[in-house]
Amino acid sequence: MRRIIVGTLLAGLAVAALATPASAHNVLIGTTPSNGASVAVGPQQVKFTFNSPIQHGDDTIVVLGPKGTHWEKTPHATVLGNSAWTQVAPLGPAGTYTASYHVISTDGHPVTGDITFVLTQAGKGQPVAAASAVGNAGIPIWVWIVVAVVVLGAVLFFALRSTRRAEESRQ
Repeated sequence: MRRIIVGTLLAGLAVAALATPASAHNVLIGTTPSNGASVAVGPQQVKFTFNSPIQHGDDTIVVLGPKGTHWEKTPHATVLGNSAWTQVAPLGPAGTYTASYHVISTDGHPVTGDITFVLTQAGKGQPVAAASAVGNAGIPIWVWIVVAVVVLGAVLFFALRSTRRAEESRQ
């Protein structure tokens, strides 16, 4: 009986150790350029900053010009900590540009959004060919937690079962 109590306590401690606080999706807290900004010269990069680190995976940033033309040098975002960015080709026509992001949040879910900025003076740049984003979002952390709990549960089940058989054979 003592072994069952010890096993139950160990199982409870293991579950508590594996438990993580509830996660929420990342929240955009800043951009370069700022959302709605007017700029005379196009930015060399577009950067999105979030409230928590971004997971590496299918992280993309696309910059579209006034006629739906692409201006990002690559749709694959560079990710470091809480930020994701991509290099932008020299911009062309004056007008409204939209920068859209798709990143993998701390909790494993995709987060998307966009900002706009206005180029007030035409540049001499030419649009780039649209590149398709290819990537793997990876396995969300909750899947790993579920797998760990199932494995731990199976180990405890077989350990308690063998303990019970050993006690029954002694009687």
